[in-house]
Amino acid sequence: MEVPHSVQLTEDKLPEEVRRLLDDGVAGDTTKIAVLLMMEKHLGHESGWAPYVRFLPCKDQMHNMVFWDLNELHMVTNSSIFYEAIIQKEHGRKQFSAVKPTLERFPHLFGEIKLEDFMHAAALVSSRAWKTSRGVSLVIADRNYSVGEQVRIRYGKYSNATLELNFGFTLSRNIYDQAHICIDMPEQDPLYKKKLDIWQKHRTPKSERMCSSGCTKTSFAIKEVKYSGDKGTGIPQILRAFVRVFYSTSTEELEEMAMETAENDGRLARHPLKHLEREIHAHRMLLFHLDNMIQGHSTAIKQLEIVDAASRSMLPFRKEMAKDILAGELQVLRSAHAWVTKYCETVKIS
Repeated sequence: MEVPHSVQLTEDKLPEEVRRLLDDGVAGDTTKIAVLLMMEKHLGHESGWAPYVRFLPCKDQMHNMVFWDLNELHMVTNSSIFYEAIIQKEHGRKQFSAVKPTLERFPHLFGEIKLEDFMHAAALVSSRAWKTSRGVSLVIADRNYSVGEQVRIRYGKYSNATLELNFGFTLSRNIYDQAHICIDMPEQDPLYKKKLDIWQKHRTPKSERMCSSGCTKTSFAIKEVKYSGDKGTGIPQILRAFVRVFYSTSTEELEEMAMETAENDGRLARHPLKHLEREIHAHRMLLFHLDNMIQGHSTAIKQLEIVDAASRSMLPFRKEMAKDILAGELQVLRSAHAWVTKYCETVKIS
């Protein structure tokens, strides 16, 4: 499908004096289009894009997590999306602070500058923009559509957490749901440096980061396990390698693991450990971690089902979306737990 530039809202449609002040060091592509949208909205009927702008949803009709208050966000504390939403809200505030001085220089174009208006415009752009040859673009219809005529768009293979964060909706059963397992390795562990050295030497995952509390925190995304013999496609090989390393209990174990790695293709613990008891121990530690996550998600869902004064203050559909997110992740965690349990039993028998 070819979309003509004449129906695209792109940053080059910003007035030159505004665009010049919003260089890449001040505002990113999404922010620039958000500013353009704010300008067109302020112009009202004088805007050439008025029909399109008028039919965009108002802030109260949008449920992207950037609009959730802290009380609502706490419904999904057990999900990693909680922290992503906090980060996204803070990023929006920083972007607003960066562009506000520029926008205030053009009151005839933008009127009164408010954070809530900027966040609304940014959410509209991030949930509706296309990536074109001219950068991030909003697209309007190139013809009139009949009442009831369908206009479809594919959102992509996203989990409920991502759909809610970026688009403001969830599905009751999403086959693309996933959960994030975050494992901490405290520096107080006497084998910490040895483990970290081996881990970094053999393909350290990009997701690893140091946290301020003095630990190594590594996050792994897992999908629902699909059973095929004794193999699970939802448990990343790198996660299983990680638990083998970080749940080792002696220097000898780590050295033997490094030797086994060298004997294969150099990838850390790609194959099961030769020492079966150690292999089972590592996976049982993973089971312990999954147990805690399952319990946390289950408890959170039960709490959302309790009708009390506090819950009535929340928007009912946001409560249901929170349940969709947690339930989807819970399904993934349970499938992973079932596979790891079966794997430990199989290894023990062999």
